[in-house]
Amino acid sequence: MPYTQVANLDFEDIKVALKDYMRAQTDFTDYDFEGSALSNLIDVLAYNTYYTAFNTNMVVNELFIDSATLRDNVVAIAKQLGYRPKSATSPTAYVSFNVTYNNPTTDTEITLKKGTGFIATYDNNVYQYVTLDDVKGQVVNDVATFTNIPLKEGTQLVNTFTVNSALKSQRFILDNQNIDTNTIRVKVFPTGGSFSEPYLVADNILGVDGNSKVFFLDEIEDERYEILIGDGVLGKKLDDNARIEVSYLTTSGPESNGVRTFVFSGVLENVNGSTPATSVSVTSTVAAAGGEEIETTQKIKYTAPKAYGTQERAVTAQDYEAIVRKVYPATSDIIIFGGEDQDPPEYGKVFISLKPNDASYITSLTKNQIVKELKQYVVASVEPKLVDPSILFVEMTSKIYYNGSSTDQTTSQIRDKVITGVQSYLDTSDTEKFNGKFRYSKMVGVIDDADRNINSNLTSVTMRKDFYPSLNSTFFYEICFQNEFDQDCDDPVLSTTGFRVTEYPNFDVYLEDRSGKIVLYRLDSVTGEKVVLDSEVGDIDYVKGELMMYNMTIIKGSFFDNRISVRVKPKSNDIKALREVYLDVDVANSSFTAYKE
Repeated sequence: MPYTQVANLDFEDIKVALKDYMRAQTDFTDYDFEGSALSNLIDVLAYNTYYTAFNTNMVVNELFIDSATLRDNVVAIAKQLGYRPKSATSPTAYVSFNVTYNNPTTDTEITLKKGTGFIATYDNNVYQYVTLDDVKGQVVNDVATFTNIPLKEGTQLVNTFTVNSALKSQRFILDNQNIDTNTIRVKVFPTGGSFSEPYLVADNILGVDGNSKVFFLDEIEDERYEILIGDGVLGKKLDDNARIEVSYLTTSGPESNGVRTFVFSGVLENVNGSTPATSVSVTSTVAAAGGEEIETTQKIKYTAPKAYGTQERAVTAQDYEAIVRKVYPATSDIIIFGGEDQDPPEYGKVFISLKPNDASYITSLTKNQIVKELKQYVVASVEPKLVDPSILFVEMTSKIYYNGSSTDQTTSQIRDKVITGVQSYLDTSDTEKFNGKFRYSKMVGVIDDADRNINSNLTSVTMRKDFYPSLNSTFFYEICFQNEFDQDCDDPVLSTTGFRVTEYPNFDVYLEDRSGKIVLYRLDSVTGEKVVLDSEVGDIDYVKGELMMYNMTIIKGSFFDNRISVRVKPKSNDIKALREVYLDVDVANSSFTAYKE
């Protein structure tokens, strides 16, 4: 009796295989399968086979991190690799403020209570920024000064559990979502005791024994978290009726990134536990940054295997990348290179440049915190050093010609389609990143393909860098574009936005190149013509793509933050970025104009 080999899971193919099998049986010789009642039974058998095969295939897919689609399954597999997916992250702001007593006081100390702090309004929404721990300030002459106090956005909540040994499978689950796990604080009150013991989170079992006061943290179903206490072998075991107090913040993630205006709403107490009459004035702030949504399923699938490969040590560039992303989840892109690649070389150092989400740079306070966290992973005497990314902007000027007789679309509609197409291409390509490459031919093709009525486009490219001068200081400035400049045109390849220097404080001055030299000029207020003020304030190296400006004393930049924009025309329309240079196609400052033919 012959058997049909089933090699396809398609429903129709399964039906054909079943019919072929039955035709081969002597009991069904010359039987009309298509017109008989048996055809319905074959459909049922084929459907059952198809359904079973489909479910089996889905179950098997969910066993592997590359093919799994359900978040709970991806998280479970990542757990086996020793990776805990990153939670939502609260933005961190730093606020300095003074507390002034309304009346003379004998207090020597005042405390800002944990879970309280400031409120901020951003995009018509109100956010709480609080301290995770009590912060003490010394009172001098009726004034207490608090400097660079870290504040986290979110609402502080407390869950309390009582250990019950009669429950064989007791679980300590935090029911809230959007928890920033970095803010979790665990205190244990031993049975019959009024004092508490702080328990610290353990990321691995190294150094953990039966007396270690640690807890483990797991993400479970529905993006919630479970606290795991030791069993006497890995971590100290809790006695029956011991009380566990877990405090944490629930956060809005990145929604309030960038907020810098705060209004005091905290609770201040003196050593007696009373709240004195005071007034609070904010003296300085560092804008909130670092807020991030919970790690996506796709990101977990990408990061977990790489984190597993680091084995809790930083040796290779991939190790550093995985660990930095763990320490600072709001990392958009990152590059690592050795000090031996510097000019001049700096041996024994590893340079790290990262681009945060929704910003160009991270604050110096955040840098210091990342370096501090990294030092526990580095080997030997290697020194990690964070450097700001150097943003290389690419601006385009594009004239788009389309067939006006074949469409009733306006020039604005064609232009909007081009911008949408360009942005979509940038979102999916390897252009905007460290080691990014701007490919001119592909961009021209993207513009042409934005609408079927577009006939052609004429697009030119300009490179731009923004730098922040040291105001009121005589300084040497070197700006490197890493791409060769155009020398074949008669016009200057260099231009800048206006700024002011000590020699000419009353009007804006500009820079351009002439025969390898950088000249300083102003614009005539009547004719608009260029008036040269200094014919040699620096040099331009067209081949290396570098600008050098000597002994300039700048007193005012071009914009509110005093930055100055420098633009050059590249020799090649294909632009590359190396090492700490981050390539950014500035669509907002590019020009797209449509013309009807």
